[in-house]
Amino acid sequence: MNNWQRSFVTKLESARKHWRRTFDEIATEHVEPVNDEFSEFATKNGFTCTSPASEAGTYFYKFALTENGYAIIAFRLAGMDTVEVITEVRVPGPDEVAPLKTTTPLSDANRSWATQQFQHALDHFANAFSAASAEAAEKLVAAS
Repeated sequence: MNNWQRSFVTKLESARKHWRRTFDEIATEHVEPVNDEFSEFATKNGFTCTSPASEAGTYFYKFALTENGYAIIAFRLAGMDTVEVITEVRVPGPDEVAPLKTTTPLSDANRSWATQQFQHALDHFANAFSAASAEAAEKLVAAS
């Protein structure tokens, strides 16, 4: 690498470190406390809530109603200055549930935003679980 390339890479890496640090601060100050609130609420309603081991730059939260009925919400840094939230849902039955994915600029990620992300994720789970339960009930009625 020539001098300009080394300088460019150094500046770029400095910017990346800044945004990673900013993302980690957002996760600590906003996402974690909101997860705690939702976990407390969900636990009172029959869920088991855990925070599976996170990878560097990604925070995972699991809300399980049954062994085969759960949502995993992942917050991760996407690119330099964007947060990506992916909710993967599993419900009893053969049908796959499409993941829910949103992206937001880090500058817009705050406590209110984190609350909305957990609400959307758990609504997505509840809708899918309700639909799967209704389908299973229909099959039982049809079989009898």
